[in-house]
This record gives sequence, C-alpha cells and structure tokens, in this order.
Amino acid sequence: MIHRPIFVRSVLLGPIAAAVFAATPLTAALGTTPCDTLRIAFLTDIHVTPGNRQDSLLRVAIDEINTADYDAVIFGGDLTNMGSDRELENVHAQMVRLNRPWCTVSGNHETTWSESAGATFRRLFSHDGRVAFRIGGYLFLGYASGPYMKMADGGIRAEDLAWIEREVAAARPGERIVSLCHYPLTDDLTNRPAIVEVLRRSGIGLSLCGHYHRLDLRNFDGITGVQGRALLQGEESFGYTRLEFYGDSLRIAEKRLGEAPRTVYTLRQEADPQVLALPCAPATEQPDESAGRTVIREAASVFTGVDFAGDTLFYATSQGVLKAYDTRSGETVWQRETNGAIYSTPCHSGGVVVVGTATEGLRGYDIATGADRWRLPARGPVIGDGLVDGEMLYIGPGDGSMAKISIADGRIVWRFDYGEGQAQGRPTLGGGKLVFGAWDTHLYCLDAERGELCWKWSNGSSQRLLSPGHVVPRIANGRVFIVAPDRYVTCLDLESGREIWRVKQRRARESTGISPDGRIFYFKTMDGELVGIDTSAETYREVQITDTGWGYDHNSCPVAVYGDLIYLANRTGRVAVVQADGTLVQGIKPASSAANDFRQAPDGSVWVTFAEGSIVRLENGSNKTDFAD
Repeated sequence: MIHRPIFVRSVLLGPIAAAVFAATPLTAALGTTPCDTLRIAFLTDIHVTPGNRQDSLLRVAIDEINTADYDAVIFGGDLTNMGSDRELENVHAQMVRLNRPWCTVSGNHETTWSESAGATFRRLFSHDGRVAFRIGGYLFLGYASGPYMKMADGGIRAEDLAWIEREVAAARPGERIVSLCHYPLTDDLTNRPAIVEVLRRSGIGLSLCGHYHRLDLRNFDGITGVQGRALLQGEESFGYTRLEFYGDSLRIAEKRLGEAPRTVYTLRQEADPQVLALPCAPATEQPDESAGRTVIREAASVFTGVDFAGDTLFYATSQGVLKAYDTRSGETVWQRETNGAIYSTPCHSGGVVVVGTATEGLRGYDIATGADRWRLPARGPVIGDGLVDGEMLYIGPGDGSMAKISIADGRIVWRFDYGEGQAQGRPTLGGGKLVFGAWDTHLYCLDAERGELCWKWSNGSSQRLLSPGHVVPRIANGRVFIVAPDRYVTCLDLESGREIWRVKQRRARESTGISPDGRIFYFKTMDGELVGIDTSAETYREVQITDTGWGYDHNSCPVAVYGDLIYLANRTGRVAVVQADGTLVQGIKPASSAANDFRQAPDGSVWVTFAEGSIVRLENGSNKTDFAD
C-alpha cells in the first residue's frame, strides 16, 4: 500500500502532472515493483459546466473519494462541454480539492472547441495532452486523441506516438505500463493501426478510455480496453468507475454515488480470455498510395491548408513550425518555430507571408528568407483563416474581433470588436462588404473599407455549438449563403441581412463552395452528398445532387471549385472530384485522416492537406480511381 505522506505531499504540489510527480523523492521511494493493491477512481466524461447538474455531482464525487480508500484518481477527458476557459477554470478548481494524487487527459470537448487553442488546459494541467503518471509501480501514459479545433474523427498526433515510445524506453525496470486515452482504440481514431502497433511494440496490453459514457469491456485488436462510465449516465445514474489492480489481475466496479461498489468484471490485466473473445472493430481501410501524389509527409500533424508564392509552398505544423517548401527541388527553403500548434493557414502578398499563431499573435516573414518582418500581438490565439485582398489581410486577431491588416507592415487599418468567440472560418468579400461567422452564435457583415457593422444575424439558438463559427460564407447575386452546425441552409440579403429563406431539407454542415460564375452554391451533407443550389431563385432550389458514396461525414473542409471541377473531402482521407454537371469523375483515398483545405497552385494542380501530416498533390481529376468498397 502507498503511505499517507505521499498524498499530503501531492496536495501541497497541486495537480500531479507527470514530470512533477515522477520527480519527487517520495515517488522514487516506491520502487518499481507494482504494489499488491492499487485502487484507482476513474472519472471520465464528467462534462462539467458551472452550475449544471454535473457540477454538483462532481463535488459529491470528490468528497466521497477524499474519504474513501483510493490511492489515486484518473480523469479520462471530456471534463467540460465546450472546453471554454470558464469551464476549465471551474472544473480545475474542483479537481484540486482532491487529497489524492491525480492526473487527467483531454477529451474531444477540450480539443475541438477550445477558445484558447489548448493554452488554458496546458496552463492549468501543466501539459498539452501528454502525461506520464507514476503511482505504486504503475506508469499511466496518457495522450490526447483530438480532433483539434475543428470537427473530425479522432487521431493520435504523430509526435504523441513518438512520445509514447520514448516514455516506454525510459520506464523503470519492472514498471507496469497502462495506456490512457479518451477515445477507444477503434475506428474512432483515423490512425488506429498506428497507435495499436505502438502499444503492442511497447508491450502495453491495457488501455483505459471513455467517450461512450458507459462502463464496458473492449477488445482493441488484442489489447484489453476498459471503457469508463460517465459521471451522469441517463437521468438517474450518478457515479464513476473503480479500478483495483492486484498483481496481474484487475477488478472493475461501477461506483454509484452514495452506494457500495458493484463489481462488473474481474480479469487479467493483459490477454484475458474474456477480452479476446470479444469482437474487434473491422480492419481499418488503409490509404491508396497511388491516389494522388503525397509530396510531403510530416513527422507532426498538419491542421492548416497551404499557400503558394510561385513554386514555394507554405504550411504549418502542430508543433508550431511554419515551413517554406520548394516544390521544384523538393527541399525545405526555410522554417520558423513558434510556441504552440498552428491552426491558421499561412497567406501572403507583396513578399511577406503571414501566419496566425497560438501564442505569439500574427507574424509576418520575408517570403524568400524567412526573416522577421513584423509581429502583431493578439488578445488570444489566432486560429482562423484569413482572406487576402490585394495588400490587405482580413482575419480575426484573437478572440472576439475581426481586423483589416496591412500585410506589408502589420499595421491595423481597422479592428471590429464584437465581444467574444473566435472567427474561425475564412471571411468573404462581396459588394464592398465583409461577411464572417463567429463562435458567439452570430454571422456579421461589416463595411470592408471602414470596418463598421452593417448587420448581424443569429439562427435564434443560444447553443454555441450551433454557431456559424467555422463557416466560409458565400456571396452571389446580392445574397449570402451559409451552412452551420444547426444543419440549415440559410440565404440572407447581403445589403440588409434579411432572411430570404432557410431550409433544413438535408443534413448540411459547414462545408460549402460556390461556382466561379456565382450561379451555384454548393454544400456537402452529413450523408456524403454534394448538393448544388440555384443562387438566383427566390426559394430553396436544388439543381444537382452527387452522392460520393462516403456515407456519414462531418468534416468541415471547404468545398473548392476550380474551373469545371469541384473538390470535396471527408473525415477519413477521401477526396471526390465532381464535374460541373454533377458527374462524379474521381474518388480516391490518399490519406486516413480529415482533410483541412484545398488550394490550387500556379501550375493548375490542386493540393490538399490532411491532419495526419500529409500534403497531397492532385492532377485536376485526371488521376481517376474508384472508391474502395
């Protein structure tokens, strides 16, 4: 058993981030032989918002844990609902009341909608998703599973896979290692084969997860999976999961608040017959290497699109590196490092390339050399894409604002402050007006010259997750067309913001495009369809529908139209190319993760980036292959 002084020491230190806890002399005194009994309170999917029901339930759970026989507490992610700073501060204030050592990983609710791009989570919990937690001769390796700052399937970052292997190599002799990840190791993760292979190669046979809110036993391709229950399950079930480690065995119990634990499973920690008898998820379909040409395969994730200045391609990585790549020589010309992941696509004009960063505001660099040209501080992370118009850049410089900026010197021409909520999707210009959406439930229209508000529109819902925060508005025939997570297609009058029509006929969501002549507005449905709408009609009128064969999809990658070809992509690395008449001419799978954005190069080729870190060059639909079954 672990001696009580360790708990006292842990409380004095605050949350047990891996480096802190592993470095304390008291931890070293534990040795590396797993203890006879290790009791863990496993809380996942607690979904705490200040004042909600789970907020009260967590207080009760912590009080109960503090007086029980637990040795440590592990949180499995989805601590909040929107990952907002207010929510994170509130739940952290509760977690530090624990008088036991504890650690946490992030869940998709912390990584998908974070207003700080993960900075607040990192500040509060002393890590950005990776945590190595030692207790009683056990090493719990926790890692994030995304998705990151946009709707997509989960995925383990390439740098996190490398980190797991480094931690395993540095583990103490005799230490028993357990995996901790919010997502189950199934097709919920686009790179499931990669993480399973890393865990197998590392000799890790047990993985803790959450996400599905119910206590369950899972078979992750031969790895024992323990899926914890949610704090609030249904209307009247309140509790968490109790784990008791005994040598090579594990007892799993449901612990309802105020009740005695109820043992649900008793099994071996690794290779238990009960687990091996369970079905695995079907084999994950792998990318077709002949589909398109993968020009760049990064060692880190890529959450941005690309930009071109002649033959030079610009992109950025999840490790905060902006790169200039010569497409002729295949060499990196220069690279510059920033602190934190980059989510904003680089853009350029007049010899300067600009990128929004998570911690350093907007940065302007010399296109040829990468030398610093200017820096513009921001009130928070810059995660949105910008729109270049001549020598000007329109972009949201941090939370609650939109600005017009001189690309040459970083001078702010005007700044419009609307309150709070990121403007994540690219803004759109038309008729002297700038239109953009924000994660505050509103769509805004500004005078592009002066930055003054012309009108703002809301779908009427106070639910921020239904905001047009990641839409790219499309303007044609004096009208604005959008599709937001509320699944409506909406048409507004550009001059007044008046609602012309609003339809929920299909399951539309965020991904849109427009024909070069402005006659057709395109949107992608959550059923894998590309739908074209007549922009001049007085009512919603579909002029074409193309079924890509994907089925369910929620990837927000914009639809791109170049000449007579329309490009769209999904959450699992598929790309479809459709002719203007609606004919599907190309269906390929060059990657396994969500696409970020398309961009046409000066030579006419079309490029697309994927979250896994691959950048693929397409050949204008000429490299035709069929979709795999």
